Amino acid sequence: MKRISIGFTLLLALLTSAAWAQQSQNPYSDIFASPFDRYVTFNISARYGVIMPLGGQKGHINQVSPANFALDGEWLFPQRFSVGLKSGYQYSQQRQGRQVVSSSDGNFVQDISAVQTRTLSIIPAMASLSYYFAENSAALRPYVQIAGGGAYVDYTNYFGTLNDQSSGFKTAFAPAIGVKYYGKREQRLGGEIQVQYQQVNFSYEQLTGSAPSLMLSAGISYRFY
Repeated sequence: MKRISIGFTLLLALLTSAAWAQQSQNPYSDIFASPFDRYVTFNISARYGVIMPLGGQKGHINQVSPANFALDGEWLFPQRFSVGLKSGYQYSQQRQGRQVVSSSDGNFVQDISAVQTRTLSIIPAMASLSYYFAENSAALRPYVQIAGGGAYVDYTNYFGTLNDQSSGFKTAFAPAIGVKYYGKREQRLGGEIQVQYQQVNFSYEQLTGSAPSLMLSAGISYRFY
C-alpha cells in the first residue's frame, strides 16, 4: 500500500511539473486569453473503476471489485479551482462456501445449510472542491480534490433464499488526485485518470467500524462553456 501511495505521489509531481512548463511556454496574453481562462466554464466526466477494499470493508468482502462507475460535474473558475458534484455506483460481491446458519421465527429455530453470497452497493452523493495545477484551457491538467457528503449503502448477505440486509444514507468523504489530458490546448474532449480514497461511515455485522476503499478509475472528460 505504501508503494502505491508513493508511486501516485511521484506521478502527480511529474504531471504538475509538466503542467507548469506548459504554462510557462504559453504565448497568449490576457487580452487574447481563452474563454476557458476568462469565464466560469464547465466540465463533466464519466469513468469506469476498480475498487480495493480497506479496513472494515475487507472483513465483509476482501476481493477487488471490477464493477464501479463514477460521474462528476464541475464549475471551473479562472483561478484554477472548481466546485462540483459527484456520484456513481459501486458494487462488490463475494461468494462464500456452504455454511450452516440458524433462522428463528418466534420460538421456532431452524438450521439451514446454504451458500452465502455477500454484496455491498454504494451510491455516493458528494460535493467536491478541486485545485488544478494548470489553467483551464491547458492540454494537461493535474489536480487534487476533496469531496464530502453522503452515500446510500445497501448491505445484503444472501443465505440461499434467505437474506440479512441493512441499508441507509450515511456520511462519507473522499480525497483524490488525478489528471485530465485533452491532447491540445482548448480541446474539449479528453481523458481522465483518478485515484480516490473513500470512507463511508457504515457499520453492520461483518463490516465493522466503517467502509473505506481505494478506487482507481479512468474515462472521458468534456469541458465546455
